[in-house]
Amino acid sequence: MVYYLGIDGGGTRTTAAVSDGNGTLILKAVGNTVNFYSVGMEKARENLAEIMTQIHEKIGDVTFKGTFIGCSALDNCAGDELTHTLCDGVINSEKITMNSDTYVALFSGDCSVSRAVVICGTGSMVTGVDENNRIYTKGGWGHIIGDGGSGYSIAVNGLSEAVNLFDENRLCAPLVKSACEFFGTDDLREIIETVYSQNTTKDIVADFAKFVSRDALAGDTDAMAILKKECKKLARTVFSLLDDMNNCEIVYLYGGVFQNNETFKECFVVLLNEKYPHLKAELLKMPPDEGALKLAMNL
Repeated sequence: MVYYLGIDGGGTRTTAAVSDGNGTLILKAVGNTVNFYSVGMEKARENLAEIMTQIHEKIGDVTFKGTFIGCSALDNCAGDELTHTLCDGVINSEKITMNSDTYVALFSGDCSVSRAVVICGTGSMVTGVDENNRIYTKGGWGHIIGDGGSGYSIAVNGLSEAVNLFDENRLCAPLVKSACEFFGTDDLREIIETVYSQNTTKDIVADFAKFVSRDALAGDTDAMAILKKECKKLARTVFSLLDDMNNCEIVYLYGGVFQNNETFKECFVVLLNEKYPHLKAELLKMPPDEGALKLAMNL
């Protein structure tokens, strides 16, 4: 039997989809990130191998006809050397191609129109394709110098505001209480060791974005101000891409921040519609791993 493999490697989680030669979805597998910039190449290969183990346990030690990987470490098509470094000895496939996670998400939407996909999870990035199949990319600079609006950026700014409030002796401020809850302490100064530990990865920090969102939803003005500021950062990046594209017909939204934070999503859509009143925006319905699967079948 012929098999195809599509993989969506986000900043925190990786999902994989397998189909037969007719495009019928057979199974899915879920594992940790394969972003080699975040966790290192060795760990990325380990995480990918664990996903492949799940797959082979169900369908045997097969060789795939085609494999397409979307990876949050990339902003364009990966070269052969990088692809082999990540995949050799882990994935058996006649053809393997890697590109960004936003690229595979583009093919999870309506491929008949010019479109953009905004991914906002642990990191953030936007990619678009016009009627001439030209690809546009903005953002994706990583958590150190970019990723405005991402879960990581929301979390870091939330923690920064929490320690400012703590230093001002506003110990009952919601963000201070949430930071203590998140790190499991009654004294916020005790978080320093954890925050700067080598074991505290960016995806762990990014989880604090959920607490910022919770506080904003409960009416905390400090948390709401952070969400609005981060939303404007992301919108600025998206607007730059849309201006370059000139005739985008739909904007798809994907990632944990959009999917789990209705306040942030609504704020973003309002900003989008203020500048582009006729542009449609909606959550991506087909998961990107299935977009990657469609690409794999066309290799």
